[in-house]
Amino acid sequence: MKPIIVVPFASEIHGKEYYANVLEVFRKHFSRYGIDFHSGIVTSVEEAESLGRRYQKFLPLALVLTGGVSSLVHRFATGGSIDRVFIVAHSEHNSLASAISARAKLERDGIAAGLYWCNEYYSLDCESTIDRIMSVAKGVAQVLGSRVAVVANRDKGEVEETFESRFDSTVDIIPLEQFASMMDSANSDRVKEAINEVEKSFEFEASKQALEKVARIYIAFEELANKGYDVVSIDCFPFILKYGVTPCIPLSLLNSRNIVAVCEADLQAALGMVIARTLTKRSGWIGNSTSFKSNKAMLAHCTIALDLLKGKAIAMQHFETSAPYAVVGEVENSVVTLISIDRDFTTLFMERGRVVKSGLLTYAACRMQMMIEFDVPIEVVPRYAPANHHVVMVGDWVEELRELAYMLNMDAIMYSELLA
Repeated sequence: MKPIIVVPFASEIHGKEYYANVLEVFRKHFSRYGIDFHSGIVTSVEEAESLGRRYQKFLPLALVLTGGVSSLVHRFATGGSIDRVFIVAHSEHNSLASAISARAKLERDGIAAGLYWCNEYYSLDCESTIDRIMSVAKGVAQVLGSRVAVVANRDKGEVEETFESRFDSTVDIIPLEQFASMMDSANSDRVKEAINEVEKSFEFEASKQALEKVARIYIAFEELANKGYDVVSIDCFPFILKYGVTPCIPLSLLNSRNIVAVCEADLQAALGMVIARTLTKRSGWIGNSTSFKSNKAMLAHCTIALDLLKGKAIAMQHFETSAPYAVVGEVENSVVTLISIDRDFTTLFMERGRVVKSGLLTYAACRMQMMIEFDVPIEVVPRYAPANHHVVMVGDWVEELRELAYMLNMDAIMYSELLA
């Protein structure tokens, strides 16, 4: 995760007493997030360029306290070769006017500049604006510089290399044999604890004979997370065929513990799951695109995080292999946002809808299923979807996703925008 820093800018012509007071109000707004502030207020070009170099490895929030600072913000970014900046402004003393000018200058140079402003910087509405900024900024920060572990028996591929180059991230391939060795070496007391946790968290409609293997998978993933990986993922089917058990329960538990854990070694879905976690403060759910008819879609998959379920999770046989275990449950019939991301990580497709049914709705698909209803015909999705997997996020996040995609140099497209 890239560290976030707030850097205040002001023009001395507006009076230090004024802009120092404005700064203290914004400092209180941001204090709820524990975000670091630069210790001073930038008022000169030389200082701006110097700080740009100092904060080159940070995700900066340029706080525009007064007018007359667009050149300072521009020189800050260009001086440090910073490729994205959040700009925060307000309606007094030409702050917003200067912020608009700064945004235009940055964008002309190919620098992403997300602009947010408060009409009354001392109001509760401004706190809501700060909440929105921080949701988006934290999402961006979680992606940039992230470390991803992919458990798989193959070399790093084009998608992994693209992910690394687009987001200055690291993707490490962990061979299945190395992961199995981590499973085998798990502490026996910790294995017992993990089995206990699984038995308390799930109702079983399949034999419990595989619980020790499940516990050891869970512990091995924990070990990877403890080594500093922000995302853990696994190439499921080769693992299931070799070891006779699925990673579905461990993935369900890990996601519920704020560890982004992704099946099928899918980095596109992994990006969606990271975004879901940071925006919603809950897990996302990866769904296979199963059917689209009129304004309804059904997605299905073999696992779901416990924090998305309204009742106890059920463990049953896996759909394709009959191996232990798939995870099934019901979710709230709430508004959701679907996202799917292309292999180049340049485009995010999305649509908002409502869950109308969930759980085991048919035996002809993966065991965890959701029926989602939309306000528009949704049959367009198979023709335009950039990938099979869609990540379901609880809530309406369309506008925040547009902003987040922009700051990651991605296009955001609603499926409904593609309707003739």
